Amino acid sequence: MTDATPQTLAMPYPWQGELWDDIVQQHKQLRLPHALLLTGPAEVGKSQFARALAQRIICREPVGGYACGTCKSCKLIAAESFPDLKRVTPEEEGKAIKIDQIRKLCDFMAKTAQQGGWKVALIEPAEAMNVNAANALLKTLEEPTDNTLLILVCHQLSRVPATIRSRCQMLSYPVPDQGASRDWLARVSSGDKNPEWLLQQAGGRPLQALKLVESDLLEQRENFYQLLEQLTEHSLSAVVAAEKCYRQPAQERLDWLMLRVQDAIRSQPGAASTRTWFQLLDRVSAARRELESASNPNLQLLWESLLMDWQVMTAR
Repeated sequence: MTDATPQTLAMPYPWQGELWDDIVQQHKQLRLPHALLLTGPAEVGKSQFARALAQRIICREPVGGYACGTCKSCKLIAAESFPDLKRVTPEEEGKAIKIDQIRKLCDFMAKTAQQGGWKVALIEPAEAMNVNAANALLKTLEEPTDNTLLILVCHQLSRVPATIRSRCQMLSYPVPDQGASRDWLARVSSGDKNPEWLLQQAGGRPLQALKLVESDLLEQRENFYQLLEQLTEHSLSAVVAAEKCYRQPAQERLDWLMLRVQDAIRSQPGAASTRTWFQLLDRVSAARRELESASNPNLQLLWESLLMDWQVMTAR
């Protein structure tokens, strides 16, 4: 992904109504902060909220609290040619946001708006900024120009430096209420999967649940669980299993492994065996953090270690 502008008119999701009303009211009352930090787990709609808010702030003729979609500014946004809206993401998926990208963003924010209104910039995910990039952003956060808004979307708040967090107004987006998620999922999803079951499989995250039903992720997950069964039965070695895993998207498979370990913990009758399963859970969590740190871990070795641990544990 590269620096870009959002492609289409965005709207907040149904479960975001209260947060949306609050922030739009701040804008109407001229109390909007210069920087917002949207935090919470992935796949709950933070990115959509950020795009919708950016478009609402820029729109010249909002309707019912939302961007109209028909004014000149909205049409320019739809055509990816609005000059006062910028989005910064990693140049490659899973990589860091670099200092040169942030320097360009700071130059953009310092200049006068070409359309005479607001200038809005989105950074996603904020935790992808490397140390130098985060430091380069500080001056813009400390000395904002008028009618500018910086929106940082964050999936892992602990990885965002305190110097950044303290200079933003934080908006929290937890896993939404199941009722609102279920009703929305029932409307937008295809197929015969039960929305409640899908939400359960997705840890309550509605966008992840939709992804499950609109892709082959359920089939991929079942294949992964079969691989774990083969390890348990010793019909497959951990080295061969790791070769099957390391070329596949790792984050989702680590999530699936974590769910299996959590299931094992819940089924354990004794404290001693539970303790060793918790140790494995810690190792999976550490692997996830290493993967998310953009430190380029050796995925073959990472999977070999975890799957050997799984095979040892299930053999007991």
